[in-house]
Amino acid sequence: MIPTDSEFSILYLIYGAVFLLILLGLWFRQKRVFYIHIFVFLLYTVFMIYIFSDEENFKGGGSLVVFFYGILFPIVHLCIYGIIQAIKAIVKNRASHY
Repeated sequence: MIPTDSEFSILYLIYGAVFLLILLGLWFRQKRVFYIHIFVFLLYTVFMIYIFSDEENFKGGGSLVVFFYGILFPIVHLCIYGIIQAIKAIVKNRASHY
């Protein structure tokens, strides 16, 4: 059972955007780092496919919980990546001033 509500369509777009960013990173940046990202992406995608496949998860208002878990993983993934990149930029900037 794959939900097709508008909220879940947004979720699928977010998953697609994260996957596209990872693919662009593999293409233009350090491949080793983005292999780790694609591994993490595949882990939470497999987990969400498992959650989507159980119809019981959508009963009694459970679809909101499924949606929350589904959107939580890519947002946390992007936030962690952004924080790491910001720290690297700060360290690089400080090193260039000394």
